[in-house]
Amino acid sequence: MRRTAVILVILAVAVCAPMAAQLPGTLFGNVSDKDTGEPLEGVVISITDKEAPNFHQEAVTDERGRYEIFLKNAVPKYDFNLDKEGYRPYTFSDYKVISRKRTRENFQLQSLGAFRQTLALAADQTGPVEIEAKGNHVTIYNQGHEALNFGDFNIAKAYFEESLAKKAEYGPAHGGMARVYEKKGEWAKALEHALKSLEFNPSDTDMNQVLYAAYNALGEKDKAEAALARVAEANPEMAGQNLFNQAADLYNNGDLAAAKPIFERVLRSDPRNGKAHYMLGLCYISEGANDQAKEHFNEFLRLSPRDPDAQTAKDMLAYLE
Repeated sequence: MRRTAVILVILAVAVCAPMAAQLPGTLFGNVSDKDTGEPLEGVVISITDKEAPNFHQEAVTDERGRYEIFLKNAVPKYDFNLDKEGYRPYTFSDYKVISRKRTRENFQLQSLGAFRQTLALAADQTGPVEIEAKGNHVTIYNQGHEALNFGDFNIAKAYFEESLAKKAEYGPAHGGMARVYEKKGEWAKALEHALKSLEFNPSDTDMNQVLYAAYNALGEKDKAEAALARVAEANPEMAGQNLFNQAADLYNNGDLAAAKPIFERVLRSDPRNGKAHYMLGLCYISEGANDQAKEHFNEFLRLSPRDPDAQTAKDMLAYLE
């Protein structure tokens, strides 16, 4: 009898455990325009769970900007994304809905037009930028990333700094800072943050592009070559473009002897790079090697017949005949 009782207790625990793990909760509130206060209809609220990739739930605000979301299981931490055409997306991560209760959360979205005005006002500001940074480090980083895409480096930098203030080891925010400093041409700082980005977020292989540019600008050629090799592993086309730009800079500065072998290197990895054929044709003309120049001009025209320099190549060929 005692053994039977133990089995019954075990079965009771096994039955009750899954039920206890599923506690419902409700989130409700309204969404309005940040600048006008007007309610926003048609805002799509998407809910996902990083631990359950197949989970997806949506709600849409009504004509009064109201929404209500019932979650069968309020135990996990969810990611929410609010999206409406003409407005900046709003994201907040790892949100815990209170189980067995109705929780009010009101949100404000900023129109893209108002956001662009904010960026324009701050575009020429060189001192500290005042921002409204709410949410966790991921949410704040996302705002900085958006500002960076708009081309406002001052605001982007301010958001990335706020994100790192909340979590100093957050790799994507270091990556954002590296890209800001790359755009500003502040290579030592770009290098510092790029290295930290890869330390904390090694999956961001695009950061090797920043490393290449920084090392190259700082004159550390061996490290630049190593970074370029890593770029080539992930994105051969980008690596070829880096080499082409490097050679084009040398050519434009009158160093044709240094530019020529780099253009040849570009073609070894990408024989279909029409522009590299064109530039090599120019290099060979400067050496008096007309047959080689004609060969590259013809290949350029075959690969890139609509390139803006196509007519120049035809004129060169006519001259060389």
